[in-house]
Amino acid sequence: MRDLKTLKELVASITDAESLEKLSSKSFKPSLLDYAISQHAPHFYSEQELIQLHVFFKQLSSSFHQRENTDNTPTIIRKRKTQDMPKEETVVPKIKKLRVIVRCTTPPPPKELPIEFKNRIKELSGCDLQFLMHKRLFHSDVKTNNNRLSMPIKEIRADFLTKEEITKLNERENGSNDGRLIGLEVIVLDPCLREYTLPIKMWSMNTNTYNLVKEWNKIVSANKFKEDQELQIWSFRVNNKLHLLLNKL
Repeated sequence: MRDLKTLKELVASITDAESLEKLSSKSFKPSLLDYAISQHAPHFYSEQELIQLHVFFKQLSSSFHQRENTDNTPTIIRKRKTQDMPKEETVVPKIKKLRVIVRCTTPPPPKELPIEFKNRIKELSGCDLQFLMHKRLFHSDVKTNNNRLSMPIKEIRADFLTKEEITKLNERENGSNDGRLIGLEVIVLDPCLREYTLPIKMWSMNTNTYNLVKEWNKIVSANKFKEDQELQIWSFRVNNKLHLLLNKL
């Protein structure tokens, strides 16, 4: 009971990525606490850490079911007697569920793109302009060790990928299910209209999320992005090549 109370207090103390980092060791070791947090806030973890947590929970569940199926030890039922309860009563321990509070806000409607963005798209002979999402940067989005921008699929407002591109996102190195995701190459225009080539990958762990990776740190550094910076992300195509555009608010 004491351990459960301590675990509950520990989860309640985690309000952002920095407080999570203070609890984490330099060498990441999967735990039930980390798994519970990753269910609601996967952006706190790297791709490799999410994979470790997924494997850890799968192994833990498998081990539990094996013990449950092979254990022939008779179940011990604790009983108690009191003056107020003359009959024997089976005592069932109460298990409190951990609650993780997730703050939800309604994203603002898309703003009109500045004229310089429209002119650049016109210069590139771009077409199929679509507003994708309003993004407030998390600490994990600007942390140099992560080098990624997370884009939760449930927050994206438009179907901006073709069937071929979706297939490409599911391809892995060496054609193995255990291989690393290859990703889809896209062109990203930052708020100053500088162009970067980045791969976008889809992680399917606790929540499906698109992630811009590898060169993302360069964009963060060039634009001095900080935590809580607000962006609007748009997509368009040039000769059917996918482009993403970041409009700084």
